[in-house]
Amino acid sequence: MLIRATAFTLMLSPVMAVANPIAASEGVLEVVVNSAKNNDGEIQVALMNKAAQFDSKEPPVAVCRQIVDKQKALCKFEKLQHGEYAIFAYHDENKNKELDENFLGAPTEKLAISGVDLAQNQSPTFVQSKFKFNSQLAQVFINLQ
Repeated sequence: MLIRATAFTLMLSPVMAVANPIAASEGVLEVVVNSAKNNDGEIQVALMNKAAQFDSKEPPVAVCRQIVDKQKALCKFEKLQHGEYAIFAYHDENKNKELDENFLGAPTEKLAISGVDLAQNQSPTFVQSKFKFNSQLAQVFINLQ
């Protein structure tokens, strides 16, 4: 009897997973940030899902700060709704929670934006930077520049 009940439960498991559309429309996004200048400070990752967030007119969907270890950091965004997102990451060496700039307004700390090579495009848009997130678990690797 126990074997039959277990087999029956296993047969229903896929049906129950499909029957819950909320669980199917979210997942975990892991962002691995590489190429920090050193092991000082923290890496901040901001996750945005619209242009107003990307242009700093609205707060991001989520923000993660992690201590730099071996010149990299991992940020995990759990229960993230499927959709289009862009990532902005920077190495906050002095932990002041700001991207430091010189007197001309150029960043003095390393940064990265998803989908964009900042050496080629110094003014990216949300449309250029976005990617589609639609899985239960995804990893994005991003290199600071």
